[in-house]
Amino acid sequence: MKELRRVLTLILMAMVLSVTAINQTAMGQKNDNRPPKEPQKIKERPKPPPSNSNSQGNTNRHGKS
Repeated sequence: MKELRRVLTLILMAMVLSVTAINQTAMGQKNDNRPPKEPQKIKERPKPPPSNSNSQGNTNRHGKS
């Protein structure tokens, strides 16, 4: 019984190692023939024009009492 368990464990370990080795070789080969992308330009919002008011308002709000 122990011998059968040992053999099955060895077979399972060999299968796991072979699958990972095959997967690494298959995933290591990249077949990407697309041209490289240009980085996207950051779009800036148009800035509103500065206010052009000539009125200075009433800066003396605490008038004489």
